[in-house]
Amino acid sequence: MTLKYFKSEELLKRARKVTPLGAQTYSKSFRYFCEGISPSFIEKGEGCRVWDVDGNEFIDFICALGPVTVGYNNKQINEAIINQLNKGISFSQSTKVEVELAEKLNQIIPCAEMVRFVKNGSDATTSAIRLARAYTGRDIVALSGYHGMHDWSIGSTANNRGVPKPICDLTKTFNYNDITSLKKLFDEYKDKIAAVILEPIQGNGPEEGYLQAIREITSKNGAVLIFDEVVSGFRYALGGAAELYNVVPDMVAMGKGMGNGMPISVVAGKREIMELIEEGVFVSTTFGGETLSIVAALETIKILEKPNVYEGIWKLGNKMLNGLNNIISDKKVSDVVFTSGLAPHAGVQFEGKGSLDYLDINSIFQQRMIQEGIMSIGINNLNLSHSEKEIELYLNAAELALDDIQRAIEKDSTAGILKGGKVNPVFKRNIK
Repeated sequence: MTLKYFKSEELLKRARKVTPLGAQTYSKSFRYFCEGISPSFIEKGEGCRVWDVDGNEFIDFICALGPVTVGYNNKQINEAIINQLNKGISFSQSTKVEVELAEKLNQIIPCAEMVRFVKNGSDATTSAIRLARAYTGRDIVALSGYHGMHDWSIGSTANNRGVPKPICDLTKTFNYNDITSLKKLFDEYKDKIAAVILEPIQGNGPEEGYLQAIREITSKNGAVLIFDEVVSGFRYALGGAAELYNVVPDMVAMGKGMGNGMPISVVAGKREIMELIEEGVFVSTTFGGETLSIVAALETIKILEKPNVYEGIWKLGNKMLNGLNNIISDKKVSDVVFTSGLAPHAGVQFEGKGSLDYLDINSIFQQRMIQEGIMSIGINNLNLSHSEKEIELYLNAAELALDDIQRAIEKDSTAGILKGGKVNPVFKRNIK
């Protein structure tokens, strides 16, 4: 399929003059997509499909980097937003819908006894860390995963320019599914670790007993256990990984899929920790009670609470994974392309071979998928609007993409195969 991007290219020129990278989010910028092959600007969405500013249609498996759990332009959620819009957006005091959402979250989040609304994942994780430090009287944080843009977290990555070294030094990283690496931190920094924060589901998920072991270690050492479920919350199960694996942390940060694209996140946890907000631990935002996002979250949860919703998402995701594994095996490219992730948030990752690095392989894959009308950057986010039809179209496109990768490996070159620009990594994580 030949796609034209006249309007998209013109908009990108304008955007780059006024916005770094021409986008508000690293992962949505032209660097992260196959330049010249992928669109840069989306006009509208419906269900699991989006249309760019040039009118090209795509089946979207990125879903705005995860927030769209139900589907674009959902009528039920839109009506709730419009109804609230006609009443007002933000007020000088709290609203009834704030209480209703807080009560609902306390019912469905395993560790929640009290909650605080914020606006994005970084806000939620940073709020949890501040509360944990106040609760324990300690400073050091042990982390595993990506936890947002704020200094305490991003200081542990290669993107730490502008973060003072003393702040970086208060964050220590450990390896996921490696309980020994966490034990070593507690041996080295005994009675100094305020919190252990991790994404409980990374890659193919936790090994048996891993999360339980972390729960035991943190309890034994008086550290607060925080699950960063900004990605996993509302995606794998209504109560997130804590529900899925029956391991209850002290605190949790959730966001992304909570409002089907509306900007809302939450920090939740034990009452004795959360009540510190009443005692001078400052977690407060002007827009925490913004009502449009709150009613969107209430409606999103109503939809996700319906019977068999998550069973359906897992079924579709497993169909995708099984299909990908069969294609990878048939094409004999398992050394450079492999499946990763659990069904609702799964797809492919890449390795280099010969003179080709993993970004070459990634670029070839992404290029073909876009040419076939599929928007995917590797790991996918399914929403309730995807069906078996879209999964089959995805797999058909993936088969063609792996043919292209196979040819590039045989040639040991992308020449004549990769027509667009090579994609770039967003950032490196956990380098310390």
